[in-house]
Amino acid sequence: MAAADLDLVALICSRLCHDLAGSIGAINNGVELLAEETDPAMRDDAIGLVAQSANDAARRLGFFRLALGASGDAAEPMAFGEFSRVAKAYFDGGKLSLLLPATVGSSLAKPLGKALLLGLSLAAQALPRGGNLALTQQGNSWQIRAEGTTVRWQESVAAGFGDGALPADPQAAMARYTKRLAESAGCTLVTGVAENSVTLGFAPR
Repeated sequence: MAAADLDLVALICSRLCHDLAGSIGAINNGVELLAEETDPAMRDDAIGLVAQSANDAARRLGFFRLALGASGDAAEPMAFGEFSRVAKAYFDGGKLSLLLPATVGSSLAKPLGKALLLGLSLAAQALPRGGNLALTQQGNSWQIRAEGTTVRWQESVAAGFGDGALPADPQAAMARYTKRLAESAGCTLVTGVAENSVTLGFAPR
């Protein structure tokens, strides 16, 4: 494996650790409170904290397992029902409103499905104050559109979607891997940034 690929793997692992650290830390805090607290009301609060944090960790793990995992044959399709369930769970309870196609057939090519999941995650991060996140399909082309009052498209993410050297940044690594997945699915990935929106287009080459 080339050094650049090793760096890519390490940066993606850093992103995963960062994404899960908060939930795992909250679970640990809740368990510590349960061990020390005798007041029934405080114990109920601690149990609620543990339950919510465990749910947060589970939905994040489910998302990245489908988006980054290698279960099954790479040539096997990804069921759109599973894609939709995992994407909705990942964004549930946040500041974003997620819109997915009602019907797109029964499955997606696995590399494309993974690229779309990661693309949704990256586009969402451009909306720190929340907004609307939509995935649409037109023929064999797909578009992710993130729209809100505040758009912050990180330079490292833009560089990751490019062809140059990869910045030492986990977000850039996710963007580069998303681009590779799209290419392996036979798609060209094109990004667009406007005042109030970010778009990621996946079109057949």
